[in-house]
Amino acid sequence: MSESLKIGLVGLDSSHCVEYARLWHAESHPHHVTGARIVAAFAGGSPDWPLSISRVGGFQEQMKNEFGVPSYDSIEEVAAQSDAIMILSVDGRVHLEQFKIVAKSGKPVYIDKPLSVTTADAASILALAESTGTRFFSSSVWRYSRGFNKAMSTLGGSCHHAHLHGQWPLEAGLHGWLYYGIHQVEMLYAAMGQGCERVSCAREGESETITGFWSNGRIGTIATNHSESRPFGGYFLGEGSSALVEVLDTKYDRYHAFLDYALDFFRGGEPPVPVNETLETIAFMEAASQSAAQSGIPVKTILKTS
Repeated sequence: MSESLKIGLVGLDSSHCVEYARLWHAESHPHHVTGARIVAAFAGGSPDWPLSISRVGGFQEQMKNEFGVPSYDSIEEVAAQSDAIMILSVDGRVHLEQFKIVAKSGKPVYIDKPLSVTTADAASILALAESTGTRFFSSSVWRYSRGFNKAMSTLGGSCHHAHLHGQWPLEAGLHGWLYYGIHQVEMLYAAMGQGCERVSCAREGESETITGFWSNGRIGTIATNHSESRPFGGYFLGEGSSALVEVLDTKYDRYHAFLDYALDFFRGGEPPVPVNETLETIAFMEAASQSAAQSGIPVKTILKTS
């Protein structure tokens, strides 16, 4: 399909709306992505979360003035004018309700991370997608990091053990570290794959460590200090090999790679991330939260079905 796809956005409370518009619309940008334009947007925003609602007005104005993207009063209007929809709302709590509306169109959908903040909502999204025939995927852009993928290539095979670190700011009163810790969890699953059986989460002051126990003795860990702005990175161990995970690119490198995958999916390609893997990331984080509340005892990862 050579004709540009018409993309509709749901949620203008994330910087992703402006950044993706910049790469699609600004032909002079060194990371310009061809093949799509954003044609409509629904502003959204969560009134009970300052990080969300405080950003809507500015991003909405920027989308209109810099990229010529109009906002509409309903998600239905956005879906009607689009070939594909991107749910970019920064608040994972609202993704299910927004997807319920979008799924009526039957058009392909990307749901920004996290897919949801509970396994129950994740199961409902999957059930709705199956009943309406709506294709969707969810992903962190850090899966497309050049340094991450270089490390995986260096292993030359499966990853047996992984350790990751990175920024992990908390948002009190909402869904905790699900807001940003999802990035490391997505990278962990991109390296280790599905099959985590138990999760332990230990906290001491601002420090926190999550350990996932996979089958066959494989282990994945994520460590952070919530008050520090640490770079993303880590290391992988394979079958007789190891590799450092380093940041070797800019955010625009990751955005460009992600948008290429998204466009391929919107045109009928396979999901860049298997849906069942995405569901397990939510179960992983839910188990980690339950473990932390119980002084770090291991908790089984349980995938709910609707």
